[in-house]
Amino acid sequence: MRKTLFKLLAVALTVCMMIPLFTVGSFAKTTTKYQGKSLVILGDSIAAGFGLAPGSTDMVSQILQMPHGEFVANSWPLAIRDKYGFSKETSVNLSRTMWRCDEFLRLLDPAFEADLCRPENTFEQYMSDYLMFFTEVTAPGDALRLARQIKGVIAQADVLVFSLCSNDIMTAAICKPLMLPFYQVFGRQAGYALASVTQGRLQLPTTPEGLAKFALGTLEFDDLATDARKRTQTFFRNYDRLLGIIYRLNPDVEIYTMGMTQPFKGLKTINGQDSTLFAPLNVETIEKIRTYVTKQSRYAGRVKYVDCSDVGGHGFGDAYSVQFLLDFVVHVHPNAEGHKLITKHVSAAFNK
Repeated sequence: MRKTLFKLLAVALTVCMMIPLFTVGSFAKTTTKYQGKSLVILGDSIAAGFGLAPGSTDMVSQILQMPHGEFVANSWPLAIRDKYGFSKETSVNLSRTMWRCDEFLRLLDPAFEADLCRPENTFEQYMSDYLMFFTEVTAPGDALRLARQIKGVIAQADVLVFSLCSNDIMTAAICKPLMLPFYQVFGRQAGYALASVTQGRLQLPTTPEGLAKFALGTLEFDDLATDARKRTQTFFRNYDRLLGIIYRLNPDVEIYTMGMTQPFKGLKTINGQDSTLFAPLNVETIEKIRTYVTKQSRYAGRVKYVDCSDVGGHGFGDAYSVQFLLDFVVHVHPNAEGHKLITKHVSAAFNK
């Protein structure tokens, strides 16, 4: 009887001694989960940290201080790198402001570049050249440097966070009607400088349709919502194509795909009314991306989705004010608090 009682007491004592260990473990910070490993961020201006430069938040000031692959202070890539113990030497932020899947595919896939540079796609190439222009003009040679390093960086990554979609869809749809008149007035030659960074030559049209598209930029004049929906489908194709390249370069990499943020939430138009275009279209696109990445993509079971639908921008005033256009470039990006919220969502995905 005494032996049995002693055994029971011993077991109970052992359990009591182990409880603190489990408790400590459950509350411990995961700061060394990826100690010494390589984190690679493949993203757009949000992941690049645009809008977080110190000083004035006006558009010109932020563009002049535009990041080119740094882990920017107060940005979610820096917070994630340091929180989980990723190597500062081998972790790389490949993100660039205004870039989409298209621009990264141009560096990674010669077949994509050749197709984009066909005369019938001339306006899409023109848009791509100009979306690359801002990072290039603020750091000449940036695209060529990135082209030389990108494959090696992806090949050595342990974890890659994919943060592209907003520019592919919303930004491109908004920019198209603004860029088209410039194309039609000044002609294709305005894009020569950036075209030389990629394919190095310009093909000429050989058919009547090609000549018309070369002259006019496009034969499709869709409204913004229709264009955004078409671009959503294009993004899905480019997303799978880009992930296929990444997995061929690095079959063992862990990939996390981030969803679209919601910068237009609460945007006001005439008479203080909520926007009936930007905000609803933004929400519609968020849902489509979530569904595709998690259920329909050929890589749906392989990547982890990071929902960012509750992350806003700097905040807008009236959509029909002059200041709205001046602030737009900065205000569609999350501020420091928004980056903290993204960090929380990425951390939740890492800890699953």
